[in-house]
Amino acid sequence: MIDLHAHIIPGIDDGAQSPADALEMAESAADCGVRILTATAHMNLDACDPEVHLAKYREGLSALRAGIAKAGIRLRVASGMELLVNDRLLRYAEEHPLPSLNGSGCLLAEFYFDVRYSYAERMLSALQEKGYRIVLAHPERYAFIRQDPERARELADNGVILQLNKGSFFREFGERSYHAARWILSRGLTGVIASDAHDPVMRTTDLAEMKELLETEYGPDTAELLLVKRPGAILRGK
Repeated sequence: MIDLHAHIIPGIDDGAQSPADALEMAESAADCGVRILTATAHMNLDACDPEVHLAKYREGLSALRAGIAKAGIRLRVASGMELLVNDRLLRYAEEHPLPSLNGSGCLLAEFYFDVRYSYAERMLSALQEKGYRIVLAHPERYAFIRQDPERARELADNGVILQLNKGSFFREFGERSYHAARWILSRGLTGVIASDAHDPVMRTTDLAEMKELLETEYGPDTAELLLVKRPGAILRGK
C-alpha cells in the first residue's frame, strides 16, 4: 500500500513528537503492508517563515530516512507538505514553486474546517490555473461538504482529487464526517484514502483495517485502486 498523507516527521507540527514516535509509526506502516509513506508536514504561511520551515522539513526528512534505514524498517518515505490554502499561499506561489507530493506537481491542500465553499473553490481554481494538480485533504471534515455532500461532486468534476481519511470511516471525527465519507465513497468520487496519521497510538499509520473494509464492501480491486494504484500514480505525477 501507499500512504499519501502522514505527519511523521518529529517536532515540526502536531504529528510525531519524537524520533521514537516517528520510528514506531514507520514500523506500524511497514508491518501492515505500507511500502511508501509520504511525510506531509503542515505548512501554514500565516504562522511560519516559508524558507525556514522548508529547511527544517528537509532536515527532518533526511534524519527520518536515516533513522528508518538504521532500524531496518522496509519503508520508503516520499516528500510532501500539507498546504493550508489562503491568500498568503497564493501570493507566495507567484514567485516560488510550491512543495508538491514527491515533486510530482500534485499539491496536498487543506483549509480551515469552517471555510466557505465559494472561497475554497476560488482558491483551488487559482492553484489549478498555475498548473498544479490538487489533492484535497479530508474533504469529509469540511462543514460545507458535511452540510451539502454534492459539493464534493462539484469539486471532483472540476478535477480536484478527494483524499479521504481512514479515521473518518471509523467515526474518529464524528458522525457527520463519517456519513460524508461514506457518501463520497459510495458515489465513486474518492480519489485516494490515506491515514493522516499524527501519532503511534490514536491516529496511526495502520491501514490494515481500512483495506479490509474496502475489500469486504467494495472488492479487492477498489482497495487496490484507492490504496495502491492511484496514490502511486499521484506520486509519479500521472
